[in-house]
Amino acid sequence: MSAQDGPVSAAAVSSEPWAALVGHTPVVAQLRRRLTDGTLAHAMLLVGPEGTGKTTIAEVLAEDVLEAARWPGGLLAHPDHWLEDSPAERIGIDRVRYGGGTPESGPSLQDFLALKPYAGGERVAVVGRADRLTEPAADCILKTLEEPPPGTHIVLCAAHPERLPATIASRCQQLALAPVPAGEITAWLRQRGVEERRARLAAALSGGRPGRALALATAPGALRAEIDAIDALLLSAGSGRLGALDTAARLAPPASPAGRERALSQVAAWTGFLRDVAAVAAGAPELCVWEEYRPAAERWAQTLPAGQLTVLLRACVDAADALAQYAVPRLCFEVLLLDILAAGNAPPRVAPPVHDPGLLGPDGDTPPTTPRPRRRR
Repeated sequence: MSAQDGPVSAAAVSSEPWAALVGHTPVVAQLRRRLTDGTLAHAMLLVGPEGTGKTTIAEVLAEDVLEAARWPGGLLAHPDHWLEDSPAERIGIDRVRYGGGTPESGPSLQDFLALKPYAGGERVAVVGRADRLTEPAADCILKTLEEPPPGTHIVLCAAHPERLPATIASRCQQLALAPVPAGEITAWLRQRGVEERRARLAAALSGGRPGRALALATAPGALRAEIDAIDALLLSAGSGRLGALDTAARLAPPASPAGRERALSQVAAWTGFLRDVAAVAAGAPELCVWEEYRPAAERWAQTLPAGQLTVLLRACVDAADALAQYAVPRLCFEVLLLDILAAGNAPPRVAPPVHDPGLLGPDGDTPPTTPRPRRRR
C-alpha cells in the first residue's frame, strides 16, 4: 500500500486494527488518510512522552499496511514485519547491520530489508524507542533512510527525539503524540475490565500516557509501589540531610534496566505529589490527583513557598531525564531527596493515610512498566 502501488481504495483499508487505540485522533486520521491515498511516507518518526502509544500506533499501522489480520498468527508472525522493542538499554550496531542477526534476536534490520517481500509488495520495520540507538547503529539506519528499498516503511519511535542525529530526523515525516486526556484513558481502562475507581486513579496518575495507566491499573504491585514511594517521602520529612541520604539508600533500585524503570516510577510518584502540593499552594485544591494525600499536600503547602515548589518540580524533571539517560538511581535519589527534604524550607513529617486495599489493584511486586511485545524479528 505504498505510493509506488498507486492510490488505495478506502474499502481496502480495514478500520478494525485502529479500533483499540485511545486518543491521538489527528495523528491516526493523518496516517489512515495517507495509507488510503497511497502517500504513506517511507520513513516516519513518532515522538511523544514515554507510554503515550507511539509503538502501539506504529504496530497498528504495520498491521493495516500488511493486512496482517489475514495472516496466520497475525502481525507478530508476519514475515514482512520487523520489530525492535526489546528492554535493552542501547540498540547496538549488530541489531541493524548486515549479518548482525542471531538465532536469539532474529535477523538484523539490514538482513530483513535485504529479503524480498514474502507476502506482497510491502514491508514495515518498527524501531521502538529509537533514541536508544548507538551512534554506529544510527549511522547504519541513516544510510537506509537515504536509499530506502521499494515498498518499505520504517517507523521510528522516540520519547527523546533530540538524542537522534538531526540527519535522521530530517529524513522522516515527524508526527507528534500529545498526552491523552484522563477521561479518555479512564473509559479505555474500563473497557478492559478495570474497576472504575482504580481506572480513574491510574488515568490521573499516568500523565496522559495510556501505556503507563494500563500498567498502573493491572500490573501486580504497581499502584502500591507508587504509594510506598510517597509514604516513604512523607515519613522522611524533617529528618534533614542524613535522613534524605538514608531514604535514598533504602529506596533506590539497582542500576539495571528494570531498576531504572522502577526508579522512574518512584520519581513520577514524587512529582505527582509535589504537583498536588503546588496546586494547593496556588489555591486550586480541586486539581489534586492524589485525593487520599490532600491533607499531606495541605500541610506541605503551608511550609513550602511557591518558588521552592517550582524548583523542586524542576528537580524531579531533571532526575527523570537523568535516569532516562542511564544515570545511577541511587545518585539521582540522593540529589533529588536532598533538594526536597534538606534544602530551603524543610517540609513537615506527615503520617501517611490509611489506604483502601480495594483501590490498589492486585498484590505483587512487579514494577509498573509499560507492557511490550515479546517477539523480535
